Amino acid sequence: MKAKRWYQIHLVLGILGSGFLFVIGITGSLLVYGKEIQSLLTPIQIPLQENRMTFDGLYQKLNHQLPKGSIAGWLVSDLLDQPDQIWFHDTNIPSKEVVYLLDPFNGTIIGSLKEDRSDSFYGFLLVLHYSLFMGGVGYFITGCFALVYLLLVLTGLKLYKRFWTNLFRLRLRESLQILFSDLHKFVGINAVWFHLILAITGGWWSIRDTIIRTYPKETIVHGLWSTNKSIDSLIEQSKTKIEGFNLGYISFPHHTKDEPIGFYGNRYNSNRFESRYGSYVLYDTNKNQILKLVDMSKESFQTQFLDSFRPLHFGTFGNHFSKIIWILCGLTPAILSVSGIMIFYQKRKNKRKVLKQKTQF
Repeated sequence: MKAKRWYQIHLVLGILGSGFLFVIGITGSLLVYGKEIQSLLTPIQIPLQENRMTFDGLYQKLNHQLPKGSIAGWLVSDLLDQPDQIWFHDTNIPSKEVVYLLDPFNGTIIGSLKEDRSDSFYGFLLVLHYSLFMGGVGYFITGCFALVYLLLVLTGLKLYKRFWTNLFRLRLRESLQILFSDLHKFVGINAVWFHLILAITGGWWSIRDTIIRTYPKETIVHGLWSTNKSIDSLIEQSKTKIEGFNLGYISFPHHTKDEPIGFYGNRYNSNRFESRYGSYVLYDTNKNQILKLVDMSKESFQTQFLDSFRPLHFGTFGNHFSKIIWILCGLTPAILSVSGIMIFYQKRKNKRKVLKQKTQF
């Protein structure tokens, strides 16, 4: 295929995906430190103490503060000064799910959010980033745009296959078209590894959750877990099965009587590319027997590779160093979007100028 044809494909894909890349780039960069920014914008005062309350104690205190209903999920905060998040179904409003904010040191509910947490800064960015506020359809659309993103990277590499010859060229004193062209190549080529990571990981999640996996219509069944059952004993049992187990999320049964309770997390000594929820234990709620156990350190290479997508996508594998790199690189899709549009505009402007000059003679 001739270079002109590759350029046309790249151009069409760029026009289709420019707006998406701009939004994804900006929101993605902000999400890297989204939780920290959230705590600055809407500070929630949690008096830090040496130890959290037990989960059984917290669950009992929750029952006295919440309306009649069922807890569906419990997100354990990974920041000491931030509250846990409790997903709750009210019996009076079956279709509505509320996220309550829980102080894990004294068991007090200190606020609430929408189900998708879009009424918080972090939640707003997250929903915009992965679904464009369009629900499941939007999630599928972002997956399609991730494919466009990947094709843009591949066609760009094809167009600039001798990229190493002008890897750091940026002619600031030339025409706007040349300047934007150099900027586009400079950002696109030097961050190509980052673009591939984002496109592949984001695209995989969308394809997996909208095409590969099927989700039955959700129905809520209340009363499947009670204070007579011990959460802490199951957590301790999980720690004996997965060495150094670090709890991140609890999924309570709320769909069917046979639904297990799940404890999701990772290991304290896990490698940096292991996700926070990769290892888990599922228990039969009646017999406390283990139904399924996944210790990510003992899983196949393929499973571990797919599990690494989360820290790779969000840049959390290297603490603050990788996060800062991800913030800077996260802006590159937006830069590529703007520079690509400007190249197209300048080329059309120059062509019109040339045609106008020809018609004058």
